Amino acid sequence: MQLDWIRSFVTLAHLKHFTKTSEFLNLSQPTISVHIKKLEDYLGLKLIRRSGTNQDFELTNPGLQVFEQGKKMLEISRNIESIKERNEEVLLRIGATHTVSDVLLPDFVKKIKLLYPFIQLKLMIHNHEQIVEELRKNEIDIALVEGTSGLDPFQVEVVSRDELRFYAQHRMAIETSPLLLREKGSGTREYADQFLRLERIEPVEIIEVSSHYLIKQLAVRGLGIGFLSYLMVKEEVLEGKLVPLDPHVVFRPFYAVYAEEYSAGTIHSEILKLLRNFS
Repeated sequence: MQLDWIRSFVTLAHLKHFTKTSEFLNLSQPTISVHIKKLEDYLGLKLIRRSGTNQDFELTNPGLQVFEQGKKMLEISRNIESIKERNEEVLLRIGATHTVSDVLLPDFVKKIKLLYPFIQLKLMIHNHEQIVEELRKNEIDIALVEGTSGLDPFQVEVVSRDELRFYAQHRMAIETSPLLLREKGSGTREYADQFLRLERIEPVEIIEVSSHYLIKQLAVRGLGIGFLSYLMVKEEVLEGKLVPLDPHVVFRPFYAVYAEEYSAGTIHSEILKLLRNFS
């Protein structure tokens, strides 16, 4: 299906006249007719019902539906083309917490560069509190976080889900072993603290670590129990280097956060759509 076919059909349905449509699009009337015929053949549907003369017609029910959706397609196409025309000006600032940057961001950035090579990306990785502060300063277009504190009055939506567990080199008791946790202000730490409060567990020792990778390495070496995303340790679990301490598990969403609703066709709305369908 070609955009030219859609453009000819939508213009014809709007102007309701073949001659006016050909003049408006600067195409011959036979070309307009060919576009309509090719679109109908592609869809396997009759879109217009001609009356006694060549110029008079009416839209069928499928034609009315294609007309409405076709208008949206042309609007998105115009917006995308305007972005491409000034591609050197397209800067997308994405902020992410450390967890999201480790778990979600690498594959997502690869997808963005594949589909939107003209976008210049600026990636900022901070803890949750810093991400919120940069949102408030309008230094980030879209933030990807795993915690919910301080997100008012921003737009917030769930775009992915994750599984958090306690992992150790061997079976260890959470109540009597050192816990390897992210620093205060981290979204992962927020989930860990909530869980510990809920279970009324008073850790004998907390070792604060500002890197998920380092937490994993310390846990692999038997120096404590790490609170980590399964996506970050699945290889170590399969290899038997870490074991999950069941039944201690926390399910958490990943959120996309932004300052305002983005209109359809803008690069921000396209990126959000990509996020929603990513995982």
